[in-house]
Amino acid sequence: MMGDLEEQLSTLQQIEREELARAYREVFAMPSGKRVLFDILTDCAIYQDAFTGDDNATNYTLGLQAGGRRLIGKLDQIDPRFYPTLLLAVADLKAMDQAAANSSATQGNDDDQDA
Repeated sequence: MMGDLEEQLSTLQQIEREELARAYREVFAMPSGKRVLFDILTDCAIYQDAFTGDDNATNYTLGLQAGGRRLIGKLDQIDPRFYPTLLLAVADLKAMDQAAANSSATQGNDDDQDA
């Protein structure tokens, strides 16, 4: 079915789709791009339960999540490995951030002892 859709795209639409995919790949290749994509997905409430007991709040969160699912779908269209790789990369980035924070805290303690 997806092949049928590809055949219906104009040349301009195909070029635009390819350029957008290239832009996603460029952004995704950078650690900062991975951080931003993960932050956007976090803001889309992808990683939280939508149901709150209040219909309005639940519907709002479900709407946010729909946007996040669209982004994940776009990542999957470009490369089905993008989203799983993003999760692994973010785990690595968080571990590096934690190590840097621990190192800073240790250096701060060393400075206090030197005084």
